[in-house]
Amino acid sequence: MCPQLRLSIKINLSIFMKNNLIGIVAISVVMSSCKLDSTVQPEIIIDPIPYQVTRDSVETGSYLGINIDENAADAYSKIQALQSLKGVAFLNIVSNSYSDLGQLQERLPLYQYILLDQKQGTDSGVQITIEGQTVKAIYLNSGTKLNQWPTKLKENSSVRIGDHVNSLYQKLLNIRQLSSYSNKFERISLLTKNLATPYDLGMTRSPQWYFTYPTGSKQMDEIQLHFKEGKVSKIYINHYR
Repeated sequence: MCPQLRLSIKINLSIFMKNNLIGIVAISVVMSSCKLDSTVQPEIIIDPIPYQVTRDSVETGSYLGINIDENAADAYSKIQALQSLKGVAFLNIVSNSYSDLGQLQERLPLYQYILLDQKQGTDSGVQITIEGQTVKAIYLNSGTKLNQWPTKLKENSSVRIGDHVNSLYQKLLNIRQLSSYSNKFERISLLTKNLATPYDLGMTRSPQWYFTYPTGSKQMDEIQLHFKEGKVSKIYINHYR
């Protein structure tokens, strides 16, 4: 568990997850980021939390058509195919964080869930959820729901519900130039990949990806892909209910 900081984020995950069981993946992303990064990350709390029944692992061969030693780009294509085959709805990417907004202009539209915060996590960190091509929800890490962020700025200097995803970069650029908000760009996390969009080369540097699919009534499998040097090194399958 990450020290010193405990932030309750109970309602925002349901905006982009159709089943509360899926929320366990977002927990894994944040908690795994904690282990891999010395900075403090917020703890996401979902009540009730699904419990793990069993765990399997694969270190040779393949699982769901994804091969051990397969490169990340090819693995992504196979996960995209699982949307129709298994009902996979999203893909979470661990440690996909940046401090340079300038390198993200073409990449922001590829993601469904973006977190802006300081190096050390705060309750005023900003979570932006995108559905399709528009901003669906905006929350602070404290759980406060917003219609726009920052709340009192003009349209060209605030992200608003209904904004087209392609307008995000310029708006965030304008916000970052304001001294009151510049520290929220110390860590820009691209957490949930939109599977309807092309592969992002930045995903290659991530050590882990997560996705889930339903296996029955109130049951699901969580698939963790672990990478080494841009190739699948092992696969964990967590069974939940």
